[in-house]
Amino acid sequence: MAGKGKALATLVVGLLFLSLMPMPSSAQGLIGSISMECSDDPEMDVKPGEYQDETVECTVTNDGTLVAENVEITQDWDGVFISMSISEDSFTLEAGDSQDFTVTFVGEARLDAEITYEFTITATVTAWGPIPVENTPLSNVANHTGDITVNEYGQVTLDIPDTSSRNMKTSEEVSITFQVDNDGNAVDTIEIRISNAGELEALGFVIQSGDFLSARDVQPDGVSEQLEFIIRAPSEAAEEIRKTIVIEASSTNDASSDIVDFDLIVEAKEDSAGLGAGLSEVSTDDLALYGAIGGGVLFVIFLLIIIGRVSKRTSKNKLAKENTEEPAIEIDDDDEFDFDLDFDDDEFLADDLDSMLDDL
Repeated sequence: MAGKGKALATLVVGLLFLSLMPMPSSAQGLIGSISMECSDDPEMDVKPGEYQDETVECTVTNDGTLVAENVEITQDWDGVFISMSISEDSFTLEAGDSQDFTVTFVGEARLDAEITYEFTITATVTAWGPIPVENTPLSNVANHTGDITVNEYGQVTLDIPDTSSRNMKTSEEVSITFQVDNDGNAVDTIEIRISNAGELEALGFVIQSGDFLSARDVQPDGVSEQLEFIIRAPSEAAEEIRKTIVIEASSTNDASSDIVDFDLIVEAKEDSAGLGAGLSEVSTDDLALYGAIGGGVLFVIFLLIIIGRVSKRTSKNKLAKENTEEPAIEIDDDDEFDFDLDFDDDEFLADDLDSMLDDL
């Protein structure tokens, strides 16, 4: 045992002597040298439905050529909403060998995009073979420092209180009011557009407000001011017009969006309305002329009715007169008969007209 202790002490003194000796650059790393390389800094995606843990891959190498090295991995971390863990915290590397390990970061969905944490990973040589060297000049250290950040994501809700069909008359205007909610994790500028504006305009609709609006700087979990689209119905509608309007709200932080649609219904323009519009364009003089013509026609019809009634009554009276006369006296053909009717036509017509007017 005394021999082993003496040999170990000799080895330690020898290694210490070698480590203190100046060496040319080509001989650096012969004793106790260590290095570490790690992948790029992680960025955590926390959008609901897309969240996943983030990892960093690191490799530690024993750059020496003489002895094996015991290596210990430690971390410097002060994260609150994200945790950090290391897959391997110690291992032994022969001269020239390497060892991989994984650093894992665990968070949760919907974390604020402003969260950023710094981390440091340290690989420390704690022994050369069986010889402890931790906290001595023979111990070598390698560090990696980085940051983990949370990515921005967008998630918007288009809030239109009334999504029922809009019933319109020709040339009538309607106002579609709405707000947009920012359900993302960062300040967002939300764009709202009528996706099928071209189709509506082809049917005669006029988008008075324009087909694009923007809600700027909406805070996370915030709501925009009230916005509106103003739409005027076509001025002509020979038959009912029914068209779906499609309104889309989009985040500028990512490709997320929300869509709402409903029908615009324009009732057909009635024929009576067209007739009334035509009459309204007729001048007063024309109306007076048409009235005079109509009155003259009515007067002629009235006269014809009176004449017809008078003629009918006269015929009836003559027939009654003939039926009440005495039988005719037969005379010889050779005798002359002087026949004088005692009949006042003017008096008869006057009486008959008075009776006819009384009947009216």
